[in-house]
Amino acid sequence: MRPSTFTPRPSTSWLVLAVITLAVLACTTTAEVPDLERRAQQINKSVMCPVCPGESIDQSQHPLAVQMRAAVDEKLDEGWSDDQVREFFVERYGSAVLLEPPAEGLHLVAWIVPPLGTALALAALFMVVRLMARPRSKPAAVADEMTSAERDEYVARIEAALEGDRPQAKGDAG
Repeated sequence: MRPSTFTPRPSTSWLVLAVITLAVLACTTTAEVPDLERRAQQINKSVMCPVCPGESIDQSQHPLAVQMRAAVDEKLDEGWSDDQVREFFVERYGSAVLLEPPAEGLHLVAWIVPPLGTALALAALFMVVRLMARPRSKPAAVADEMTSAERDEYVARIEAALEGDRPQAKGDAG
């Protein structure tokens, strides 16, 4: 008989485990974004494109937005603070260029009305649910609403109507 030759093969479960481990490591590892780039992204997300309604310069592909993003990078490279860069755009385009309105003056209304409206809507909803959950009183019977004189008159009319419908007895000849 031939001696059996056993050659060990790597287990497939080890291979699968190694692939899963590498995949998890690849997903959890994040590249470190330089500070200036991170700041530029935050500013780009907070400044609105003057041409594109409702879009930040980070989202917009309009040539003006591209120029504004370049200006943000340039100002940050020069050492400007985030607030100075935002103020630079406010001076040129007005406070409407900021996606988040300043919490002062007339713009304060934009900060107060939404929470106030939400609170009023919740209060109205609470009141409606409370009124709907309240047990309803039973409607009063007609007899309960009548005075005793009205009740006596009503009973008398019913008795008179019943008397007229009843056949008269033999002994009652009137």
